[in-house]
Amino acid sequence: MEPEAPNETRRIFLVLAMLNVFWAPVNFVVRVATDDGMSPAAVAFIRWGLLAILLFGLLATPWYRRTTRSVWPARRDSLQAFVLGVLFLGPAHLLYYLGIQGTSTVEGTVFNTTAPLWTALLAFVLLRERPTPKRLLAIGLGLTGAWIVGIGFRLPELDAGHTRGNLIYLTAVVLETIVAVLGARLVRRASGMTVLAYQVVGAATLQGFAPILFPQWFPMRFEEAGPAAWIGIAYLVLIPSLVCWGTWYRMVERVPLSLMVVTLLLQPP
Repeated sequence: MEPEAPNETRRIFLVLAMLNVFWAPVNFVVRVATDDGMSPAAVAFIRWGLLAILLFGLLATPWYRRTTRSVWPARRDSLQAFVLGVLFLGPAHLLYYLGIQGTSTVEGTVFNTTAPLWTALLAFVLLRERPTPKRLLAIGLGLTGAWIVGIGFRLPELDAGHTRGNLIYLTAVVLETIVAVLGARLVRRASGMTVLAYQVVGAATLQGFAPILFPQWFPMRFEEAGPAAWIGIAYLVLIPSLVCWGTWYRMVERVPLSLMVVTLLLQPP
C-alpha cells in the first residue's frame, strides 16, 4: 500500500499539508461558537448531525458516488463503522469541545502532537503497517519541532487549574486515534466516504443522547447562539469535516496511516 513513486509521495504529502492548513483553526472556531451562546454538546451534535445529513444526501446521487469512487460497505462493516462512531468518534468530539473550555492553546498543542505516535503504534499492532526508519525519524523530529514551537525548550508547565481539561482533551486525542486506525480496515474493504458517513451517523447519535443521559456534563444549549456561532458551525461542517475528513478518508484507501499522520505535526506551527 506504499505510494508507487517519490513524486506520488510528494504529491500526497502536499495534499495532506494543505488539509492541515484548513484544519488548524478548528479549536479556535469551537471556542468562538461556545463563547457566542452554544454549549460544547450543541456544537458537537449540530456539526456531526448536519454532516451526516449532507454526506448521505451526496452519496444518494450517482455522480457523487462516481466522483468519489464510493462503494457501500457490507452490512457487517456498516454496523461496525456505526459502532465506531458511537464508541469513539462521538465521545472524542464531545470531550474535545468540553476539554477546550478547561485548557489552554499551548497545552492543547502539546497533547495534539502525541496523535501521530498513538496512530503509528496502533497501525503497527492492528493493521500490521511497518513504518520505515525514515518515517519514524520524521515523526520524532516533527514531535520535537512541534513541542519547541508550542512550549519552547522546556517541559510543559501544566496549569494545575487545567488538570481536568487536560485529561479530557488527551482522552479525546486517544479516542480519535483509535477510530482512525480501526476505521482504516473498513475503508480499505469498501471506500472512505461511505465508511465516514456511517461513523458520522454513529457519532451524531451518541451526541444526541449524551445531553439526555448526562445533562450535568453535556447540556444542550443553542437557543441564544448568535451569528458568529452559526458561521462557525458552517465552517466546521463544510471545511474540516466534509472537505478535510472526506479527503483524508479517501486517501486512507491507499496510503499508509503511518505516512499520513506525519503531516499532523504541521498544525501546531
